[in-house]
Amino acid sequence: MKAVRDVSIISGLSRRTLQYYDEIDLLKPAALKPSGYRLYDEACLERLWRILFYKELGFSLEEIKKILETPPEIEKKLMEKHRFLLVKKQEGLARMINSIDGILSGSFDEMMLSDFNKKEFEEEKKENQKITIRKLTPEDPFYDFLRPYITYKLTTRLGVSSMIRNIRSASNLDWDGIRLKGEELGMVFLDAMQYGPDSFQAMKAVSGFMAYISEQMSSCENEVLTELSKLYLKDAAYVNKDHAGLAEFVSKTLLNYCAAN
Repeated sequence: MKAVRDVSIISGLSRRTLQYYDEIDLLKPAALKPSGYRLYDEACLERLWRILFYKELGFSLEEIKKILETPPEIEKKLMEKHRFLLVKKQEGLARMINSIDGILSGSFDEMMLSDFNKKEFEEEKKENQKITIRKLTPEDPFYDFLRPYITYKLTTRLGVSSMIRNIRSASNLDWDGIRLKGEELGMVFLDAMQYGPDSFQAMKAVSGFMAYISEQMSSCENEVLTELSKLYLKDAAYVNKDHAGLAEFVSKTLLNYCAAN
């Protein structure tokens, strides 16, 4: 049996993350000590490996939960597909290394440009990630994490301005996708809270946040982050529903990022 501290050290996950995985029934401990500390057996550790494996591939926690609930033969096929993708990625990295060696030695071949063509790989990856997932409900811990972003998108000049266009834009938003993404981003910020708003972990959380906002709005400059930091404070009651202080932490982290950049 491994104590939660040992699992945290081995996996790199925080104790809070392991606790959260327990709360959402993603990874239950095998037993509890009289003191209440979680204990994990080999089966738990293997399940954690699967969780981290699918997380590394870009699946959300809800998608991972869905995968782990499927019959073993189905999950096996899914894992084989992703093994194939990883081998393809490995082959691509090997070609890239060869190209770098060529450039360093003063030798260039136009076919080296194909090292950057990831279209086929990305299409196959997206195809393999088409998994039916449940809709989040207001009771879910991170249901309103991206509420400030939604407000910003629908009410600012970078979003839409008129009421009619607002209604049209709101009807076209992928609400489930936004909330599922909020679950992922929210968990990263929650993990970073233990390190502080100036930490590397916090800045990494902002980078993931910015990548998503930029993808959705084609812009995520400091001006956008500053406005979002204000909206997180305004919507603190919603964002902090299950995690006290999370809204204030996100707001401070966004401002710190702007100050440093």
